[in-house]
Amino acid sequence: MVVGCGDGCYQLAGFELMTAVEHNIPVIWVIFNDGEFKLIKIYQETTYLESGLVEFQNPDFAAHARACGAEGYTAESLDEFESAFRKALSSGRPAVIDAHITRWAIPHYSPSPKGVIHGIVETIEERLRNR
Repeated sequence: MVVGCGDGCYQLAGFELMTAVEHNIPVIWVIFNDGEFKLIKIYQETTYLESGLVEFQNPDFAAHARACGAEGYTAESLDEFESAFRKALSSGRPAVIDAHITRWAIPHYSPSPKGVIHGIVETIEERLRNR
C-alpha cells in the first residue's frame, strides 16, 4: 500500500506509522514536503486575496521514521525519489519518503470541473466582482 499525503496532513496524524511498524505492515508514505498547507492557502488566497498561518518548518520526516523503526528516505529530486521508492518497495517494511517538492506544485483538487488553475481564477474573479 502506498499513501500520498501533504506534509501538513501528515503532521496532523502520522501515528499510523507506529502501528505499521508494530505489526510489520509494509505501507509506504510519500510525504509531499513543501512547508505549507497548500489547499488551505489556495482557499485563503482565492477567498480573501491573501493568506496567513499556512507556512511552517517541518521536522526531518525520514529521521523520524527511522526513530520509529521504519525505513526513512529523503528525496530532493525525481531521481532520488525513484531510488527511494525502489528501496522502500523492496524492503517489505513500513517506510516514509520525505519528498521535497516545489511550492508551485498544485494538488489535483479544484472547485471547478475545468481544473485547479481555472477554479482559482474563477473564484478570484467572482470575489472581485462582488466587492
